[in-house]
Amino acid sequence: MINALHHIALIISKEEYLDFYRNLGFTEVFRKERSYDTVVLMDGYGIELEIFIDGSHEKKDVEPLGLRHFALKVSGRLEEEIERLRKASQEVLDFSPIMSDWRGERYVFVKDPDGTAVELHE
Repeated sequence: MINALHHIALIISKEEYLDFYRNLGFTEVFRKERSYDTVVLMDGYGIELEIFIDGSHEKKDVEPLGLRHFALKVSGRLEEEIERLRKASQEVLDFSPIMSDWRGERYVFVKDPDGTAVELHE
């Protein structure tokens, strides 16, 4: 069963744009440099931001600059929530494989009928 918002994921085009979120009261708690972007986790007010810094991210990509996806925390196992949602939905839901995040926590993606990515996170 879903019990909370887990995090909000954003794509920004420049490192210095993190200052906007720092000025809002968010603090950097994790950073991962990759060959194609940098991932920064920020916490504030009980909210986690997962920010992807990607200066070459094109606006025509599936995930535009701005909101990347939102994540909901589930209280049980992902497999149980996937099964519950499949039974409850009138639409055929396509779930990604179950993966592990930066901290080893499990998650899965599903798209709403309009194509918005929603992450379910243990």
